[in-house]
Amino acid sequence: MANKYTNTSKRRSNILYKLRKQGVVCDTKARVIELPCGGEPRSANVQVARLRREYRFNVQFYIS
Repeated sequence: MANKYTNTSKRRSNILYKLRKQGVVCDTKARVIELPCGGEPRSANVQVARLRREYRFNVQFYIS
């Protein structure tokens, strides 16, 4: 039987991989996702909403 912590960390890694592939900057140590200003995090990506809800990530907007 697999360890539940291994499965959750693998899932989080998959979500972060998909976001980084789209060009989104993610800081896993600080649990911050950086998005360009003017975008709504929930409507922009399903992955961002999942990271915020399940893993307590924060969204930081930057002016580009």
